[in-house]
Amino acid sequence: MRLIDDDFMAAVFEDRTCAEFLLQIILKRDDLTVKEVHGQYSIKNLQGRSIRLDILAVDQKNRAYNIEVQRSDRGASEKRARYNSSLLDANLTDAGNDYDALNETYVIFITENDVLKAGLPIYHVERTVQETGTVFNDQAHIVYASSM
Repeated sequence: MRLIDDDFMAAVFEDRTCAEFLLQIILKRDDLTVKEVHGQYSIKNLQGRSIRLDILAVDQKNRAYNIEVQRSDRGASEKRARYNSSLLDANLTDAGNDYDALNETYVIFITENDVLKAGLPIYHVERTVQETGTVFNDQAHIVYASSM
């Protein structure tokens, strides 16, 4: 077994300390402290379509991290990242909360190959305002990390 194998990765990173270490490396942050982690966490949308997150972690500041291990390039598509991000938003907030109460979220794909094909080991995807080039600070982040 290799760490890129879904079942092995889920078992290893279900440990809070291991998940914290992984996130600190990928996000290049030493101030991140994971307070809870859940492996194989299921979320349903209102239409009944469900997803199973490989790992869902939450840190001390209530930022949510969805870590997905993908050996298949097809399983790490841009639209899947968008869908996972939307379900995190929809399911981690309570009815009646202000939009400002939305958790900051990270959808992280750890892939066997460089699925974005620019020759980089890691990609941090952020929305920007095209006319100004400034970051659109919605606090929804997508990260691709290649295991190559």
